[in-house]
Amino acid sequence: MSHKSRLTTFLSTAAMIVVGVPSIALASSTTTASATTLTSAATTVSPEQIIVSGFSEKGDHIDNGVSSVYSTHWAKVTATTSGVYLSYVNTAAKTFASYSFVPVAGQTFNVGNYDNVQRAAYRSAGFPGIEITGPGRPTGCTRVTGSFHIWDIASSSSGTITRLDLTYVEHCGAGRPSNYGEVLINDAPHLGVLVASATRITFPDQTPTLPYVLTNPTSLPQPVSLWQSATTISHFTISPVKPSCASSVAANSSCTYLLRLVPPKPGIYKATVLEVSGDSVLRLDLSGPAGGV
Repeated sequence: MSHKSRLTTFLSTAAMIVVGVPSIALASSTTTASATTLTSAATTVSPEQIIVSGFSEKGDHIDNGVSSVYSTHWAKVTATTSGVYLSYVNTAAKTFASYSFVPVAGQTFNVGNYDNVQRAAYRSAGFPGIEITGPGRPTGCTRVTGSFHIWDIASSSSGTITRLDLTYVEHCGAGRPSNYGEVLINDAPHLGVLVASATRITFPDQTPTLPYVLTNPTSLPQPVSLWQSATTISHFTISPVKPSCASSVAANSSCTYLLRLVPPKPGIYKATVLEVSGDSVLRLDLSGPAGGV
């Protein structure tokens, strides 16, 4: 079957949701680091790629409600089955953050849930740990609550992590607003030659606008279309920051898309964004509760 025939068959089951000028103008509140190859100043491991989607609700004390996608400017990376520590420093943008995840003392990471977390460096026996810092809390929170989930992990015989997909949610103190997101080490989804910044996105009840990035590491522009499954009724919107990103990702560059859940009433919402580039298709699952607007 020809490429045109395959694409026609695919599109007969989908409805396009992104065309032309962005409908959400929040690019100024989103920091995006776009390169796909990591060069760390001081790394304990040498992964080819680390991408962190750091999402922040309004009222979150850690990132002050500013969501970002980080894939360059890693100052330090330590990733073993006994703990993950990532430190991000972009002096030009005056942006910094760090991410720490540790299992129960004496244990090692495996696929599964890590609930009832405590502050990583001060956790009690029998508890996993988490600590995320940002401009609102440069030294972290005195007390944290939350959890993280490991969806995929692989390591060398020495315990060095070679592949990781981890999602997390952290609350500073007993506050309700969330700091949440996904950490990918050599595990980012691919759309042909394009690299995506997240595998899945779960919106919190506050339904903030979240960045999603497609990166093109090649010397040629790559076509792209984003479609929503016609088999479900969705109230998610997705808009490119730059109009050109509705149809193409420029060579050696990236495109940022802004996603939002705009529900008509309270409930649980789910949808799948189908991304097309050439002969390749990538699914991005969106979900989240909403209290209505």
